[in-house]
Amino acid sequence: MGTIVLTLATCALVACSSNDSSSSSPEENPAEDSSESSSDPRSDKNSSGVVVLDSLGRPLSSSGVGQGGSSTGLSSSSVGPVIGIEDTVITDTTVVTDVNALPDCSAEIEGESFLVQSENILYFCLGGDWVEAEMVAQFSQVGCRNGVLTVGDDSEDETSGSESSGGNTFPWGNFGGNTVNTAAVDTAEPRMVGAHLLGVAEKGPFRYGTSVKLIELDSTQHLADSKRTHKACILNAEGNYSFDSVDFVSPYLRVQANGYFRNELTGGLSASVVTLEAVVDVTEKDSVNVNMLTHMEAPRVLKLVENSGNNQPIRAVKAQALRDILASFEIQLGSSGAGGNGGGNGFGWGNFGQQQQTLTTDGRFAEDIGLFDGDEYSGALLAISIMMQRKGSGNDMMQYTAGIADRIKGNGNWDDNNAKADLADWLMTLDTSGSYATIRNNIASWHLGDVPDFEKHLKHFWTTVYNFGECNASNADSVKFISNSLSAFFVSGYDLQGPKVRFICDAETHEWRAATDLEKDTYGLQGEYEGQLKVGRINTDRYYVYENKKWRAATSDDIQEFEDLADVYKSLKSGEKVIFLLRHAERTNDTGKKGNLTDGGKAQSKNVGAKLKGESIYFANSTYTRSIETCENIAAGAGTSYSENTIDDLDGEWYVKNSSQYESCKSSNGGGWAVNAAYAYKGICPEAYYDFEERSEEFLQSIVKPHFAKVKKVGVWISHDTFVVPFTAYCTDKKVNLRYFDTKQWINYLAGIAIILDSSGNMRYVPVKGLESGTMTM
Repeated sequence: MGTIVLTLATCALVACSSNDSSSSSPEENPAEDSSESSSDPRSDKNSSGVVVLDSLGRPLSSSGVGQGGSSTGLSSSSVGPVIGIEDTVITDTTVVTDVNALPDCSAEIEGESFLVQSENILYFCLGGDWVEAEMVAQFSQVGCRNGVLTVGDDSEDETSGSESSGGNTFPWGNFGGNTVNTAAVDTAEPRMVGAHLLGVAEKGPFRYGTSVKLIELDSTQHLADSKRTHKACILNAEGNYSFDSVDFVSPYLRVQANGYFRNELTGGLSASVVTLEAVVDVTEKDSVNVNMLTHMEAPRVLKLVENSGNNQPIRAVKAQALRDILASFEIQLGSSGAGGNGGGNGFGWGNFGQQQQTLTTDGRFAEDIGLFDGDEYSGALLAISIMMQRKGSGNDMMQYTAGIADRIKGNGNWDDNNAKADLADWLMTLDTSGSYATIRNNIASWHLGDVPDFEKHLKHFWTTVYNFGECNASNADSVKFISNSLSAFFVSGYDLQGPKVRFICDAETHEWRAATDLEKDTYGLQGEYEGQLKVGRINTDRYYVYENKKWRAATSDDIQEFEDLADVYKSLKSGEKVIFLLRHAERTNDTGKKGNLTDGGKAQSKNVGAKLKGESIYFANSTYTRSIETCENIAAGAGTSYSENTIDDLDGEWYVKNSSQYESCKSSNGGGWAVNAAYAYKGICPEAYYDFEERSEEFLQSIVKPHFAKVKKVGVWISHDTFVVPFTAYCTDKKVNLRYFDTKQWINYLAGIAIILDSSGNMRYVPVKGLESGTMTM
């Protein structure tokens, strides 16, 4: 037996067909296949002549079992280049550049085949010489079994699926009972002698070693399999097959292709053999393709024939079946009208049923479509072929496909909304990760023709399932979230918790795509003034600045972060002193002058004091009890003494010029927090407040700086948020984010500003935090 050749190149079409119309030996089902693998002493190869490489190009173990359960000796390790794909990347080692690169034709590779790229010709190693496949076919029997080419093998050729055995097997259900008599076809004289039939088998293209079998169907027995079968092997890398001279009794055929295919998602080949089928009427055809569309529509075709009382020929329902499959994946092609036979040269079969008025697809049937035909149907075929690999490329793919086809069979509709949402999620992930481009490059690397536009169909499917609608000029730049509750990315509202992915209608391409953080975080935000800062709508830990009438991501130049008090203390240079002007610790609900700290607030204060352990601290407090208690507990934590030192100006209303106007401003602008922050950052209510810059500088020069004479190294002053917020904003040139009115950020307990004085009398400022965060979200 020859080896499996998994090739990435093309070779000349040389077909070997068996025209025995009475073959009836049963064949094995690929789902139960346990074909033997011949031993191969070459260390880098497995029994298929295939090396499986990891992501660094290193050979993996050849002892694995290929996906789908077929024991091919292929590694099951997953190194697929497309995000979300777990198929094994299969790399062929039996493709050479020219004849000079062919290995020695020795006994150990007798019967093996290699592809010579420069000639696009397949060569067999026979009797010590390399022989072109076309010559081999002239003097020796070339067979194929489970994707393997054989030379001079007398064993029965095998495709996969159900073998015709007396007409008892129904591949898509039983239309008339478990036992039927197909003698009318089995024993009849051929009605067409020496017919020529060719086509291409594609998932991606099937490679050589693929078996192709034609099974004649008996129209008098509800299209049951007859015993009449015709077989051929694909001997090229393009998936082309040819039956040069066959005798048909029935024009109704079930066509099977069983082999390895080129995997669009990995760029390599499938890890196991699969079987695709077609149910066709060759009354006026001499070309029949086998692909995912023909495979998925076959159950629907037979069901439509059954629904007609078995009074319609297959060709009369083909257009409707194709449209049903396409529509199930949100693909609308072609038009409606009168029937169509699919064209062809005309075999003169006579009338096997009256032509009917049918839905048409521009005269195209599924078996007329190829991946590289260069039209919109090619794009639809490729899109659906890709979709069917949602679960993998082997038996899992075929089971997934069969489940969908079975749902469509009855009423022409894939009515499984859960499965549709799952597929949409997968396709969306591929799209937003850039994997569509990878898939396109994979297919283009085969050099079999222009890659059709499959992307638009994949994108249309997932955006339709997500109820996005069309993307056009009227909704350009609009941003949407996934409201389909069956999706894993579902959120019940734009700003609500859940998956953070959002999608924007691109104004230039008129296509939906994943929105950037900037686009989704600022969508709908109204810029009110230059330099405005807003928290992201989706990523609430990110900030955006309104500048030149548009939003941009905030940088470290826009927002100054709070530094830990201990770090600032430890970083003081020789001769420097610091006063930490902080908000008090956590308080009770009593906001009056006699309000106390909570037990938690006392513990917070002690922890902050521990960061200054051993220092002789110069304290100052406001007239409020909680300010005094904060100083007491910081001193306890630092292990130092505390003497009450009240500075009335720390009470919090240093910036207020007119108390009545201040109260009026608060009532009309959202309360004290919003007003005090908006005053510092926006300058509102000038009638209530002093000039911000002048009043801040006055505090520094007339109150803080003179007190530095009493500071040995560290001072701790405790005040209140109504003062600490605007004062910290001033000292940091408004770069700390305390914009409660926009971002709901407020000064945290025991946070504020470090005022550092050097030996020359110069002051610098660092925002500090005594707790884990310098701000709290209110």
